[in-house]
Amino acid sequence: MDFEDLQKAWQSQKTSAQVTINAEMLLKEVRRNQRQFWVTIFWRDVREVGLAFLLALYFAYHGWKHHAWTDYLSVFACMGVGTFMLVDRVLQLKKRPVSNDSLKGCIEASLVQINHQIWLLKNVFWWYLLPFIVATAISMSYRTWHGGHFSYRAVMDLLISVLFVALVFWGIYQLNQFAVRKNLEVRRKELEVLSASLGDVQSPPSR
Repeated sequence: MDFEDLQKAWQSQKTSAQVTINAEMLLKEVRRNQRQFWVTIFWRDVREVGLAFLLALYFAYHGWKHHAWTDYLSVFACMGVGTFMLVDRVLQLKKRPVSNDSLKGCIEASLVQINHQIWLLKNVFWWYLLPFIVATAISMSYRTWHGGHFSYRAVMDLLISVLFVALVFWGIYQLNQFAVRKNLEVRRKELEVLSASLGDVQSPPSR
């Protein structure tokens, strides 16, 4: 019996005995989904933060070896994104309840986490993409006009590079918005419906 089946069963119960039995089953299922969600987000953050700091080390070494100061812009971008995700993870752990003994409390805790992830992905341009866009734009512009060598070929190469980078960042942004629509918003709606069926529980704030 999956989460949707348990949710429908809960909403269709009439007698108190049936509600008690199905409430226990539903609570176990909600907790299991909650744990899976937390584990998924945790390992996603581990990968993202780890990659950000590894890239920061790479750009720092490359900039030091080749005396390219523009590489340090990428270092700052990687460090900024990695630090933001690390701090956000610590703050979310502090907000995480010690225990979710009741079904209502478990659902509310899940909604808080999901709403926060939706907020993160909807604003991914500002805290994730923009630092890399700025660093990349400055780096490409400097390399194009470095030493005063300005030519039609240099401008065309710059435009092609800008177009390619823009398509990459646009694709990353769209993938994140697709994840919000396809997974997170669907999951949030299910929990909100279930929460309402328990007695008109107000949804947590989006942050």
